[in-house]
Amino acid sequence: MQTPPDPAEAARETRRLDVNARYAGLATSVLMENAGRGAADLIAARYGDAVRVAVVCGLGNNGGDGFVVARHLADRAAVTMFLLGSPKDITTAEARANWDVLDRTGVAIVQVRDSADLAGVDFGAFDVIVDAMLGTGVRGAPREPYRSAIARVNASPARRVALDVPSGHGTPAAVKADLTLSFHLPKTPDALVLPLGVPRGLESRIGPGDVQVLARRAATAHKGQAGRVLVVGGSAFFRGALEYAGRAAATIADLAYHCAPKACEGAIHRLPDLLGVCLDGESLGARHLDEILQRADAYRIDAVVIGPGLGLGPGRGVSDDTRELVVKLVPALAPCKVVVDADGLNALAGRLDVLGPHVALTPHRGEFRTLAGVDPTPDRVTAFAREHRCVLVVKGPVDLVSDGARTRVNHTGNPGMATGGTGDVLSGMLAAFAATNSLFDAACAAAFVTGLAGDLARETAGEHFTAGDVVSRLAEAIRRAEQY
Repeated sequence: MQTPPDPAEAARETRRLDVNARYAGLATSVLMENAGRGAADLIAARYGDAVRVAVVCGLGNNGGDGFVVARHLADRAAVTMFLLGSPKDITTAEARANWDVLDRTGVAIVQVRDSADLAGVDFGAFDVIVDAMLGTGVRGAPREPYRSAIARVNASPARRVALDVPSGHGTPAAVKADLTLSFHLPKTPDALVLPLGVPRGLESRIGPGDVQVLARRAATAHKGQAGRVLVVGGSAFFRGALEYAGRAAATIADLAYHCAPKACEGAIHRLPDLLGVCLDGESLGARHLDEILQRADAYRIDAVVIGPGLGLGPGRGVSDDTRELVVKLVPALAPCKVVVDADGLNALAGRLDVLGPHVALTPHRGEFRTLAGVDPTPDRVTAFAREHRCVLVVKGPVDLVSDGARTRVNHTGNPGMATGGTGDVLSGMLAAFAATNSLFDAACAAAFVTGLAGDLARETAGEHFTAGDVVSRLAEAIRRAEQY
């Protein structure tokens, strides 16, 4: 049995696609025109010319789609457009622009200011009613005058065609559509899907929309609700890796903790945002397993980074003791989300059986080759993620992100990010985003933001900057993505 589309997920995906298409140069106005024209052509083909059509529009982009439908049907049918509200309250520039065009065409327009204005409206006088009142972004039961308009539409003997999703979908007060025309992806089980003109290659590109769909802090949020992250890493040789991952995590999450050996104590003292007490020794090993698990539980950790700086240095790799720790720690932390990077990946070579849906791996091309035995391609990355039931972020000139079902590409970043430590920044960001989001969504957003921060660093330093410069621009990169 096919799983019915989830309205909330459909709304998120619609928003992501709209923002990312605009970021790639495909304007929202073009998508709205494609949606409205496609719907108008199908309505005319199915119900014939010279029919009487009512197009009932709200004030958002769903209403904007309705304005386009009314314009394209105007020469083929007797069209009356009903606007629920005042034109001055139309919420988006694209919908407003299409209203302005429609207002000059001579199409009959009826303005419904409140439910009382509906008393004189006879929807029974129409052959087809197009529902363009409320789209996927509206939650909960419809308010007035939408509620009354929906009731009158449902009482009409006319054919009812909903654009994208029936208004009030999922509530008792919903349009009873004879036909639902969803754009780009189905929003209801029985929807007929119309294309928006977004090529598959563009749809797979990660962009600012992947940041905008992440969970937001509530206005009443308190400390901890934006997530708690634990960074497990560091050694006598690699102290900076722990610092970069910790600083990146602390930029997003409310609380960032560490489990690092005493050899990293000096680095930890420079990081007031990274909480915790160092463990004994020059590096971490299996003897620390119980203590790390106890701390993860005591700190109520949501996501863990394993790997930054775990190794012993160039040519020395990962000790057998550290390898045993990682192999035991990854499955033991479930269902907490786990991001494995750097020497954590080396520790897992040959032990991929410990992976699962709670794990994200962030290898560069060489590390992927070590894990999988082949060079990374989109198909191979997808197959690896599917086989091992994990999320994969393969870093490179173009990053590949996959959960085995979906594979996306990220184009932010530049050659200057080949400097040491930028991978640790990515892993810290990924874990922080994953604390309150799915691993796949977090991976897409982290890849985009980290690369964008590197691009911002290049604007002032050329291609000669450090991972610290990238960390210092993370907040600005997030702000740009959220405001795009």
